[in-house]
Amino acid sequence: MTSSSFQQMAKAARRWGGSGGRAGQALARCALVLSVAVFAAGVSAQPKAGAVSHLQGMATAQQPNGSYRFLARGDSVLEGDVISTTERGFAVVALDDGTKFTMRPSSTFAIDRFKQEAGEESAVMRLLRGGVRMVTGLVSKRNPAGFEFKVKTATLGIRGTSFDARICGDDCRQEGVAPKASSAAVAGVASTGPVVARLVRANGAITATLPGQNPRNLSVGAALYQGDSLRTGADGIAVIGFRDRTAASVNPNTVIRIDSYVYDQPQVNDNFGVSLLKGGLRLFTGLIGKKEPRAFSVRTLTATVGIRGTGIDISCEGPCVDPSLGETSAASSTVDPRQGDGLFLMTWEGSSYFMVGPLDVALDQVGFIGNDGLGRILRTKPDFLPLAPAPRPDQVAIDWDNLFASVAPTGADGIYVFVRDGHVFLASAGSRVDLGVGEAGFVGDDGRAMRLVPPPGFLTSDPYPVPELFSQSDRPVFQMFGITLGQPGQEICRL
Repeated sequence: MTSSSFQQMAKAARRWGGSGGRAGQALARCALVLSVAVFAAGVSAQPKAGAVSHLQGMATAQQPNGSYRFLARGDSVLEGDVISTTERGFAVVALDDGTKFTMRPSSTFAIDRFKQEAGEESAVMRLLRGGVRMVTGLVSKRNPAGFEFKVKTATLGIRGTSFDARICGDDCRQEGVAPKASSAAVAGVASTGPVVARLVRANGAITATLPGQNPRNLSVGAALYQGDSLRTGADGIAVIGFRDRTAASVNPNTVIRIDSYVYDQPQVNDNFGVSLLKGGLRLFTGLIGKKEPRAFSVRTLTATVGIRGTGIDISCEGPCVDPSLGETSAASSTVDPRQGDGLFLMTWEGSSYFMVGPLDVALDQVGFIGNDGLGRILRTKPDFLPLAPAPRPDQVAIDWDNLFASVAPTGADGIYVFVRDGHVFLASAGSRVDLGVGEAGFVGDDGRAMRLVPPPGFLTSDPYPVPELFSQSDRPVFQMFGITLGQPGQEICRL
């Protein structure tokens, strides 16, 4: 290291610590000690992973060979870097694939691997101390299984998302456990409402889309919300479990929409309303259908289907397909059910009916409405019924006890995760919880993964900036978030 390098580091220390005073002297001492370490170890060449887009206070990067370097705004971060912030500073880092993360004070974060080349997309990152707020980029989107986020006691599965992860001790308990009234807005969480269902089995391409938002790819454990439109591809099969233990199997080339879902809410009547816009759906009703059958319905363009505590198959093709999908259909000009066009309803447990007529469809009967809008009972069952390849939902093993199970936060030591967008699963020691938007999870010393309801306040009300919403043009960050670096004479660097 040259003398000019030492001079540059001293100037940086004075810039970070203000002009003169004991705070600046403390920073200068930190710079001197760290520069000696860099000089002794040398600097290694590592592939660039990204750059520091904002820095408040001080941050360092330790390279695989043990050497240190100070980081400033605009500096590169490298594959293999272990980045640390001081107790009164934070950093915003932007990786080259669009991934961004905010490192909280007193945090240490390792970028063990970062590859964004086509066909080689992968990343391995570790949170060693403190916390990060992260939004993932192209690596996670292109190869979700290749994006690994690890802590000592757990692994996070990331499915194109924005989330917070924090290793907590006394610091979190001091900040409080109870969420604040406006926590969702502060945390940058999309307004999705509560999770109403989860994907329990998935094959092939499956997406869900909320009004006004982009489609999101679904995997096992993914959350579904009121207003979601779920679509399966040509090879897609989905099995969904709802909070009231209603189970639904969705055929390939099918679109359904969760219009309304209310269950077990104080002073609000239970309700289950799903629209079948196209394709095939198999349903086995849960507690809503058993307690209040009139509150359970499946809507199609042709008719609405009522259910009396039952299992049914519904097929919707041709004139039944909703035009809002923007898809043309070769609808038959006849009412011949052998053409396969129209609305078909088969009951395999209980009873059901078309709410036009009305027309009852008893056990093992098949009801049909063609392009004439008239309902009738078919004498022979069409070859495509029962619907295949989707399994009968009552024969799919679903772990209902854990699908939506949760515990209240206690502030215990461990790793906490909060999801602002997308889907995260938290896995450790043979246990796993899936987290959707607005949900939080925890792994403590016993290694058991748990879902927390409500999310703890130190996550939902984190004052440090969400990386995807942070802008350099905003007013000074410490005015924005009410954060104080400390008074003159307070040391803000610890080695």
